[in-house]
Amino acid sequence: MRNLVWRRQVSLVGQRVTLRTPRPGDQAALERLRADPEIDYYMGVDAGGGALLWRQVFLGEHSGSLADLVIAGRDDAPIGLISLWDRSIPHQAAELSIWIGESYRNGGNGTEALRLALRHAFGALNLHKVYLRVLEYNTRAIRTYQKVGFHLEGTLRDEMKVQGRWHNLVYMGILGDEFASADR
Repeated sequence: MRNLVWRRQVSLVGQRVTLRTPRPGDQAALERLRADPEIDYYMGVDAGGGALLWRQVFLGEHSGSLADLVIAGRDDAPIGLISLWDRSIPHQAAELSIWIGESYRNGGNGTEALRLALRHAFGALNLHKVYLRVLEYNTRAIRTYQKVGFHLEGTLRDEMKVQGRWHNLVYMGILGDEFASADR
């Protein structure tokens, strides 16, 4: 059974963005943002019929995640989504995924959203580790992950076939004490 702390209402306010619990109406707005072929490419989803399934956004109890946090802009409208996934909770670890809509990239929104999510993960959720997977060609994301303190943990060679070519999948992780030192 999941700990109830994962389902509490969340509102984490930054200078650019707020991370908050999903609300009615967010799903439609997020699905409009998620219908971006660039997100598909960086997530390793090939175009075509299968991409439509990946573009559906499931929130809360329907998502299968431990926590979904809507990334909201200054006007409180959704601009992206961060999720923490139940991979190894008995060991106080979770996998993080993040995506941001096209018009909201390259302005520091992702970096701030990651920092807010990590503060929540290592604070209220009492995690020891947060990790993620990223395709090697997503250099913008890798730089952002490194900026907030993630470290390279390993590479799976030729792990994902995207647009007819094989690509390496990079594993990155951050420990709670590492983030505490970096987030000063």
